[in-house]
Amino acid sequence: MSQMDERIIVDTSIWIEYFKNNKDVGKIVDDGLRKGIIYILGPIISELLQGVKTQKEYNKLSECIDAIPYFECEFKDWVKAGHISFSLKKKGLTVPLTDIVISAVSINRKAKIFTLDKHFALIPETELFVQR
Repeated sequence: MSQMDERIIVDTSIWIEYFKNNKDVGKIVDDGLRKGIIYILGPIISELLQGVKTQKEYNKLSECIDAIPYFECEFKDWVKAGHISFSLKKKGLTVPLTDIVISAVSINRKAKIFTLDKHFALIPETELFVQR
């Protein structure tokens, strides 16, 4: 996949840094949004919206989210997530189900995950976006 075809799922941890005006993260996310390679998923949207403190923040975040390309979780993603979770549990590893779903979607869509959460690295086949 060429850089032109790159797809990046921005995880909750990165969006939090983005909305805190972290300049390094902001540059990467803004550049990716301009190029149309940044995506979001339902679990990320839910995590972000549950974390706001005021109605004003909620309204602003809702508007921002509406502008981001979205990957729908499909049947194959839920099956993949179940497989990943089963495999990890057999190894004695526990990863939050929301993050397993994010990984499943990223694997099925050949997308990288931009995150600060270390446990994504425990999930086989998951490709992480590394800041350049």
